[in-house]
Amino acid sequence: MRPQLFPLFLFLFTFQLFSQNPSENHLGSWYTYGSQHRLSERISLCPYSELRFYEPSSNYNLAFASIRGNYHFSANQTVGLGYAYLDIDTVFEFDNEPNIHEHRIFEQYTFSHKVSQISLSHRARLEHRFLDFSERNELQNRFRYRISLKYDLSKTFFVLVSEEPFVNFQDQVFHENRFYAGIGINVLKNSRLQIGYLKQHIRKNNLNRIQIGISIKTDSRKSKTKLAQL
Repeated sequence: MRPQLFPLFLFLFTFQLFSQNPSENHLGSWYTYGSQHRLSERISLCPYSELRFYEPSSNYNLAFASIRGNYHFSANQTVGLGYAYLDIDTVFEFDNEPNIHEHRIFEQYTFSHKVSQISLSHRARLEHRFLDFSERNELQNRFRYRISLKYDLSKTFFVLVSEEPFVNFQDQVFHENRFYAGIGINVLKNSRLQIGYLKQHIRKNNLNRIQIGISIKTDSRKSKTKLAQL
């Protein structure tokens, strides 16, 4: 390398280090709770919540709460309509900046099937985001598609991998992508615990997150006849 080029490479390397978002240097966390309550052969209700931190257990990032109603066409196809509320702190370190509040309405379609011993699930979701900034209100729309693969290691343990790209209808079309890989434990007959790693690419930032979640299913149907048999 020519001596006169070394200062240029040193400057570019230093600039890249200092331009990196501080949140990319920390292992953050997502804690989730989800449930599905089957009310009838065709209808189910799904509350869901998330609490996110920029660090494993500190530096608040986001709180998310939603409720979704589903209509089951068959044993493996559903459509859903839901509402979510979000309180978002977009700044890594504690400061006096006001949080962003979001009201979200979304529609989705899910389809599941098996390929050999692997269970696949596809989810297509359209979201309408009503964002309340400190100085303005804004409506944003986006589409997201998630494919999940689940493989049972035993009756108790399973592995889960998912990929979910986002398409924004405003500027920066491909503004987010989430890759997840984790292991799940069937704690009880109707509940399970998942622990995994989430790689989130959002607005040119690459974030590393540990995700810990619990999910519960209940069934109020008197008849246990499967939809596929109707």
